[in-house]
Amino acid sequence: MIRSILLNIVLFVSMSLYVLCGIFFLPFSEDVVYKYWFIFSRMFRFIVKYVGGIDFKIENEQYLKTKGRVIFAARHESMWETIVLISFFPRPVFVMKKELHDIPLFGLLADKVHSIFVDREHGLKALIDVSRQISEALDEGRQVIIFPEGTRMPSGEFVPLKRGISLFYKKNDCKVVPIIHNSGKFWARRSFKKNPGTITVKIMEPIEPGLPQDKFMDRLNNTFQVEISELENK
Repeated sequence: MIRSILLNIVLFVSMSLYVLCGIFFLPFSEDVVYKYWFIFSRMFRFIVKYVGGIDFKIENEQYLKTKGRVIFAARHESMWETIVLISFFPRPVFVMKKELHDIPLFGLLADKVHSIFVDREHGLKALIDVSRQISEALDEGRQVIIFPEGTRMPSGEFVPLKRGISLFYKKNDCKVVPIIHNSGKFWARRSFKKNPGTITVKIMEPIEPGLPQDKFMDRLNNTFQVEISELENK
């Protein structure tokens, strides 16, 4: 518990200062802001590892370099992956809930790197708008990261994925690479206590474009369900 207290204090102070200092980078180019985000992600990784004792390992890392139009569909269990995934890609674009855009300064920095915000109150209209923005990001050679569960999940628990990703897959004729991990075993949602250990991040084989939406969803759901169960039992 003492280690958890120290980790939470160090993260709160360092992340607050880092985001606050971001105001000085807003006038600069997108590339400069991206570098700022990468440093932020690596700082977070360093603190979490050496203060909190939480490290990670990646399996099938080669799939992170999948070529062409690719959406990375990531498991969502904690804050950990939302920050660490930044450092996995050269030009990541995150699809996230609209409420995050309202966070002072953070929303401005996220806009600078073309983050996509979903207004979930607008249903299908919002999905169509997000699909258009994803298409633009893919056309520009960016890596789109989406959390298809729509919210943080307890470690080991599976629920059917939101069908919006099947629309993005179909409309953009792109590959989808599932990313499964077990961060919640060490960084449980809404929990102050953090548990030392090594998070496993599995990058799964790409789902190629062209499948009917129902078959695509069946395959993606099956991948999530099987891998979540496997990681929980490790």
